[in-house]
Amino acid sequence: MTRAPSLARFLGQTALAALPALVPFAASAQALTELEPILVEAGDDTGTGPVAGKANPATQAGSKTATPVTEIPQSVSVIGAEVLQARNLSKIDEAFGYTAGVIGAPYGYDSDTNWHFIRGFSSTSTGVFQDGLAHYAYGFGGFYIDPYAIERIEVLKGAASVLYGGANPGGLVNYVSKVPTGTTGGSAEVGVNEEGRAWAGIDSNGVTEGGLAYRLIGKVARVDGNGAFDEGFHGILAPSLSFTTEAGTEVTLLASYTKVDEDHTGGAWLPYVGTVVSGSFGRIDRDFNTGEPALDWYEREQFLATGIFRHDFGNGWTLTNTSRAGWSDIDESAPYGYALNAATNSVARINFAHQTETRTVLSDTRLETTLQTGALEHRLMAGLDLKWFEMKQVQAASLATDLSLTNPVYGTPQAPLPAPYIDSTVTQQQAGLYVQDQIRWGNGWIGTLNGRHDVVKTESEGAPEFDSTDRETSWRLGLARQFEGGLTPYASYATFFNPQLGTLSSGAPRQAETGEQYEIGVKWAPTGRNLLVTLAAFDLTRENVVQTNGMLTNQLGTVRARGLELEAVGELAQGLTVTAAYTDMDVEVEEGNDPTTEGKTPYSTIERFASLGLSYRLPQVPGLTVSGGVRYLGSSWADNANTLKVPSVTLYDAGVSYDLAEGWNANFAVSNLTDETYVASCQGASSCFYGDGRKASLVLRKAW
Repeated sequence: MTRAPSLARFLGQTALAALPALVPFAASAQALTELEPILVEAGDDTGTGPVAGKANPATQAGSKTATPVTEIPQSVSVIGAEVLQARNLSKIDEAFGYTAGVIGAPYGYDSDTNWHFIRGFSSTSTGVFQDGLAHYAYGFGGFYIDPYAIERIEVLKGAASVLYGGANPGGLVNYVSKVPTGTTGGSAEVGVNEEGRAWAGIDSNGVTEGGLAYRLIGKVARVDGNGAFDEGFHGILAPSLSFTTEAGTEVTLLASYTKVDEDHTGGAWLPYVGTVVSGSFGRIDRDFNTGEPALDWYEREQFLATGIFRHDFGNGWTLTNTSRAGWSDIDESAPYGYALNAATNSVARINFAHQTETRTVLSDTRLETTLQTGALEHRLMAGLDLKWFEMKQVQAASLATDLSLTNPVYGTPQAPLPAPYIDSTVTQQQAGLYVQDQIRWGNGWIGTLNGRHDVVKTESEGAPEFDSTDRETSWRLGLARQFEGGLTPYASYATFFNPQLGTLSSGAPRQAETGEQYEIGVKWAPTGRNLLVTLAAFDLTRENVVQTNGMLTNQLGTVRARGLELEAVGELAQGLTVTAAYTDMDVEVEEGNDPTTEGKTPYSTIERFASLGLSYRLPQVPGLTVSGGVRYLGSSWADNANTLKVPSVTLYDAGVSYDLAEGWNANFAVSNLTDETYVASCQGASSCFYGDGRKASLVLRKAW
């Protein structure tokens, strides 16, 4: 079952966004004559192409324009597809183990959702974007993206509302899709891991005689292990086309279809006693499954269609539009644990099922130019960002029978589910108008000024019902100075907002969370070397936080996160690359409706974590690369009163890659090499989640 970050999620207080309009893009509709393919090269200046191992690539994540990481006045990390391939990753949230400020898979292995925290705050619902457009998720609605179709993963840390509207205060993750390269070639792979997962994939590029560039990505996987009752299926198909019209408009069209049919994994929804600490019965097995085979299923169908249009008017002005339509349908059922029955050494369970259908239409249009005013160069951008989201949801639940933790017997008949307690249609519409001025002057000075105003309307019809409208203005001021030798110190101030869904105990609709962030740092990309070192210190305040104390829900909380991040990526010597990260934070509740939580750290929040990964291409054995890594995850709390601690853990990773022959490669990767059994996090004394055990995988690839 999808891990729920709070009881409110289980109760289904969901809302997503809707604005029924796509901005028309007239240039793309002009008649086509001879097509010219768009050539995408490694290290291209679009900020969306292959990273190809570059430590300081151009990115659009922090400015919506192609800007090197060192010139963005916030901390940014970029993870290329080659990194995902080297680790044989099956999920996106497995990619963040060596990234400062980010915790991936905080609830252990969850096959149907990519979970992550950025700077101490959960970023899964309002901090996921693809090609610059939101993948909003709430309740059980949303979209699942497979890493096989992703060119790069970008992490923008800290407040981002000036660019993206309502978003997670800790930062966001942007997936950049693979698009046609404009060349002929591709790759295919087959892989297997020790849990019984097996997969095959193909990624093929080509160009027609008429100049149409195309790409076809496909992958099928048999999923198994982690305590699932039965094997399952994951599949994706993602075709895309690129061309340039006679009028010079660059057009890229993408589509993707995703199918998931599987059971739920174990190791989740378990009590603190028996996982973190021993009970009278000992410890619960890491793969223990609290579900019921006959009542356990997860089925997803999903379709996304995206258009990216860019027109250079030839006079210094460029117009870009990215639009996406999406649909997903999820049918899910599973009893799961919610409390320990110490008298019988069993876990009490809830029988739960839902059906959720989501539709979304999004469009972001921006106009860019560069102007000179005296000694100042202005790189100007103005844009309009529109979002429409609709989610239809039906949820039902009842108590299920207890399940023994020492001798589980599955198959006990369960009472039929009662009438749904939620049967509603939730819509959200957002319109945001934004401007940006990147000013360059003197000897390496860069000023960044941003402003954005958003109107967000949310409505739920059925049970429950609510209606709210938020109007918020966001700002960012940034200043940086580039010195010879590649050193760039910077400072920035930014505000944010994040719309909240549902009602308070008074019956009033929830207002948007708001807040601000101060950040100072330094980025070093030494001249002539492929290396980037980033040091950032931040102070982030999150206000209007919704808090529930017993049966009372108010909006008066303030949570503050202050911390330090250090990250290094790139080449230390010829053939030797490093990925290192260190994060030290202080996250605490400053104001709340429960005095026992004030001054305390919210549950599931890891405040200190570090990693070091090295990869070496042996010159003595051409084609052989060995790698290793160590990850330290600090302790966290299982409760907001900070009385139940979840201990720290140290994990080791390793890998070997060998080029067998021309175009052939074998890649062996192991995560959690010593097979440590540990608890990733807890959401109270009754909901703990084991971290993933050892996962060894072997992939054979052929490139052409």
